Amino acid sequence: MNREQAITEAFVSLTDTVADDVDPLTLLRRLVDHCVHLTGMDAAGVMLANARGRLQSAVVTEERVEITEMFQAQAQEGPCVDSYNTGDPVHAADLAGSEERWPSFTPLARAAGFRAAHSFPLQLRDQNIGALNLLARTPTPLTPEDARLLEALVHTATTSVLTWSREPLRPYDIITRTQSALSTKAVLDIAAGMLAATAPLTPAEAGQRLRAYSASQHLRAADVADDLVRRRLSPATVLAGAP
Repeated sequence: MNREQAITEAFVSLTDTVADDVDPLTLLRRLVDHCVHLTGMDAAGVMLANARGRLQSAVVTEERVEITEMFQAQAQEGPCVDSYNTGDPVHAADLAGSEERWPSFTPLARAAGFRAAHSFPLQLRDQNIGALNLLARTPTPLTPEDARLLEALVHTATTSVLTWSREPLRPYDIITRTQSALSTKAVLDIAAGMLAATAPLTPAEAGQRLRAYSASQHLRAADVADDLVRRRLSPATVLAGAP
């Protein structure tokens, strides 16, 4: 399997929320395994915030990672803690220069055999729920490509974890969701037709303008289409506001 195939497989596995043998921890285990296999990092783990906002180790690829995560939680110090608190990625390509930044965490991580640490926040709608912890046994910077890939993997896994349901989909649920998708498509087509009737646009161009307006307003295209069809929003407003 080449890298492109491996990346595709990673995203597919992280969005599988309906299989009988899948639960949130399974999804997070897949996340840490993919992060190690697809980058130059040697180990990974995920810490999640409990009801009090304190981080706890959830999954790890090896025991030494859990030790460092537990220590970060106890000392309230380290890349995972910083990433969770700030909502931003935290990078330490060489822990030898991090003693002042993390005086308690750095010697423990180095004693466990790690020389680099990187963390990415787990967040949904600006709410932080935890952090991904990546460790390497040699000083290891992340390439911009790897950093973007890791952020995408983390976002996908976080969304899957928070939308997972213990109740399996029933045949009726599947039919209902399929019909809902078709109904939404019908509304989008009607709304695009309204825009095309207002301006010299093809239906395809009208659909693009509708999606562009929705993106610029941070709204779902389906909601904008519904507002158009119900006359809560005028075609002129959408056409004028689409970049």
